[in-house]
Amino acid sequence: MVPTDAPHSEAARSHSVTSRRRFLALAGTGSVTSLAGCSALTGDDERTGFHDGDWLVYGNDPGNTNRVAGAAPAPDEHAPLVPADWPYAPPVVHDGIVYFAAERRVVAIGIDGRDEWTRDLDREVSGAPALDPERGRLYVPTRDVGRADDAEQGGDTRTERASVTVLSTAEGDVIGSYRVGDERTYGVTVADGEVYVRSATACVRLAPDGTERWRRSLDRLVYDEYNLGDSTATQIPPAVTDEGVYVPDRNALVKLGRDGGEERWRVPVDTPYAAAVADESGVIQTGWQETVAVDRAGEVRWRRDLQSRAPVAVGGSDVYVIAGDLHELDGETGDTNWQAHVPSEGTAAPVVTDEDVLVAGSGVRAFRRDAGGLLGPERLRWREDSVHATAYASPVVAAGRAFVAGPFGLLVLETDDR
Repeated sequence: MVPTDAPHSEAARSHSVTSRRRFLALAGTGSVTSLAGCSALTGDDERTGFHDGDWLVYGNDPGNTNRVAGAAPAPDEHAPLVPADWPYAPPVVHDGIVYFAAERRVVAIGIDGRDEWTRDLDREVSGAPALDPERGRLYVPTRDVGRADDAEQGGDTRTERASVTVLSTAEGDVIGSYRVGDERTYGVTVADGEVYVRSATACVRLAPDGTERWRRSLDRLVYDEYNLGDSTATQIPPAVTDEGVYVPDRNALVKLGRDGGEERWRVPVDTPYAAAVADESGVIQTGWQETVAVDRAGEVRWRRDLQSRAPVAVGGSDVYVIAGDLHELDGETGDTNWQAHVPSEGTAAPVVTDEDVLVAGSGVRAFRRDAGGLLGPERLRWREDSVHATAYASPVVAAGRAFVAGPFGLLVLETDDR
């Protein structure tokens, strides 16, 4: 652990207020854009609202399922929330506070736009954060390059180091930083208070106080043959279940023992580049050349020629993957139940609700999970092209709202009943 004595400063708090006001001023003539009447393709007499709870880790649970209750109603308005330059990771949300990490900064902001705190970091954010509300801690994937003081101690100033930076959720104080490998940190999750990390060179389990439980060496998710580097590998936390820890390695899906980190099995997967996702029967790993479902014993359930750099979303026995189109798959057979066009794809996963599937990229879209057959309504429930959401940060649904990342920062979508 690298200790820090940097106190939270009034300058940082003042800067957060100023930066948000400046962002809203630059965003247009008004801070809120009304969408009413322009995005819904078919009317719904009764709308189920966005999930009103928390979203504490990437994928909304340690299994990375990208599943949430509720629905995805057509938003009535959207507004910029936090400025950032092309963020590649989504926020986390707890008790009405949004925690967003991008560039070299972490921001805590209320869903009403009230600034809580801003913390500038001495290292670069490299992935989606995770929350431990019980301990009041925010874990942020980071990477840092050797500094001048390292050279004075005989170190290599060129070495990029993967780390997890820990902040207090109350005031944004930096509690410490834990090194978890080299190059960059791909993702972090929290399960039962323990911290699980995938860096470019290892999978690491940390105790809440930063003590290293175990470390397993892994290879970088870099595929030169496809010109695929790891600069957008920002949403790849381990999938953690009672049975084990699942992580992508280069051209493989690996299961590690949760207690000791020993390798239990390894299944070939062509070019995995996203987080593994736990489902009812095991785990699903997407890849740039294929998607593979495996049971808990490591036996392949099915393989599909569906190419994706984004994790799947799982809702019961249904699996949703963005591979050219949005596909709903039967989780047991891998067969396609239906597919729908999406205009762009990247590393952003879909989010599945009780009723809908939410997709970000070249705008935001919601698709009905059940369209009622040939005589039912259109599969696309609504789309909003004026929301400039990119396909490189997964949507988040929490606190009765949806959050998406665009080229200029984080945006919030909400309905009038909020």
